[in-house]
Amino acid sequence: MTNNTKKANCFNCDNKLNMFCYMTEGQLENVNSHRTEVHFNAGETIFKTGGPLTHMICITSGLVKLYLEDPNSEKRILLSVLKPVELVLGPGFLVDNCHHYTAVALEKTTACFIEIDMHKDIMLANPEYSLSIVKHINEKVINQLDKMLNFTHRHTHGKMAEALIYLSEQVYNSDVFDTQLSRQDLADLSTMTKETTIRILKEFSEEGIIKCHLNHFEILNMEKLERIKVSG
Repeated sequence: MTNNTKKANCFNCDNKLNMFCYMTEGQLENVNSHRTEVHFNAGETIFKTGGPLTHMICITSGLVKLYLEDPNSEKRILLSVLKPVELVLGPGFLVDNCHHYTAVALEKTTACFIEIDMHKDIMLANPEYSLSIVKHINEKVINQLDKMLNFTHRHTHGKMAEALIYLSEQVYNSDVFDTQLSRQDLADLSTMTKETTIRILKEFSEEGIIKCHLNHFEILNMEKLERIKVSG
């Protein structure tokens, strides 16, 4: 069950965003007094496509999957897996004030919600902080565009290789990891069907490239996986 607290303090928090260093002491105090710390269980929706964008969100613990949903079908694309410390401020900010993707907790997750109107006031008063926010958002957009472009030009094996390398290097920081992502999630991450995803994982296992059982993964031959990604 989701619950709200305010135990941490922005001044001594080890998980605050780097860009917060550009705030004045008064602005940081304002953020601290207007934020809400929210706890989510695995599987709970943090926000939904089409919902109102009322807060800037900072993931301080846990993992969150972020995906695009097609309102006319059940198809979706898993854009990324967010981990601490990550800012969530979607493209609806200052445009239509709506969320354009959905965020769901993969495991027990804590996030700080900061009121969007108060955040706007700080941006207007602090150009250096504003520039850091714009840079951060643009970097995320570029990464997502690159990911979509790469998947467009790759065949199924290359897509699966890239998805596994992404999880290993950017999410879990290890060649051995346990993930709460389902096979359908892996399919959504690699823009393939669930059936194709399961088939390729089996092929990679039989070839000794990976070992996987349920949610446990081991990359046994990263060099070969990299070659499949590049040639994919």
